[in-house]
Amino acid sequence: MLTLTRKVTFFAGHVYRGGGLSRAELDTLFGVAAEPSGHGHNYVLELSVRGPVDPIDGMVVNIKTVDQELKTLLAAIDHRMLNDSMPEFANNVPTTERLAQVLWSRVPETIGASRRVSMRLEEHPGMSVEILGENPAMVYLTRSIEFSASHRLHSEQLSDEENRRLYGKCNNPNGHGHNYVAEITVRGQPDSRTGIVIDLGQFEALLDDEIDRRFDHKHLNLDTDFFKTHPATAENIAIVIWNLIASKIPACRTGGKVELHRVRLIETARSWFDYYGNNPH
Repeated sequence: MLTLTRKVTFFAGHVYRGGGLSRAELDTLFGVAAEPSGHGHNYVLELSVRGPVDPIDGMVVNIKTVDQELKTLLAAIDHRMLNDSMPEFANNVPTTERLAQVLWSRVPETIGASRRVSMRLEEHPGMSVEILGENPAMVYLTRSIEFSASHRLHSEQLSDEENRRLYGKCNNPNGHGHNYVAEITVRGQPDSRTGIVIDLGQFEALLDDEIDRRFDHKHLNLDTDFFKTHPATAENIAIVIWNLIASKIPACRTGGKVELHRVRLIETARSWFDYYGNNPH
């Protein structure tokens, strides 16, 4: 079996209204995004399908066939207002979580000999949602945060010679730095009234407090207590971030369940590290 992913873009506006929510509730939940005049996004949609490779043509499915399905899917909403062009949002809040679920429901289960397996919808480069075919009611929402920090790779349990041999130039006594990107993924079922998996305002405030303020423009070995006895590797940074926020994520939603799913720490364009805590992924 092989998975093919096809990416497309579309442009749409929406107004956060509906669900029986008052203007005050909408303003509290969505802030400036709840302006009655609406706003828009350059959405990026990724559809993944999976199937066997045909022994004759060597393809899982003809990409032209996938493109035609995506063209049909988006024809009614590209360059339009979602509230007006999608019946599902006539009386419901068109959040990105809900939009992904609606689009997923409109994609055929099979395209050629392949079967749909996942969909990722990016609202902007710092926020996206994903749906997996085995449980489309569950939405995975990812928010990214960037911080600049320096560190020195050094283990107190090793000799200076062993540290130099193991870490090489990353053991430079004065350290070195990175523009880290932490992608924090939570999961939950969208609320029936609000359409959200997590209160983004509270979520972003948590990431600002626990990640940005602690680590941005800091020397991780010298300015924090987390790496006094543990090497400041990307692996350990990801684990520290998980431990800082995992227990606080559920409080970022009222009247529903949300939990931390994954911490991805991107150290360079060539390497990133995923940590799922004790959860199977």
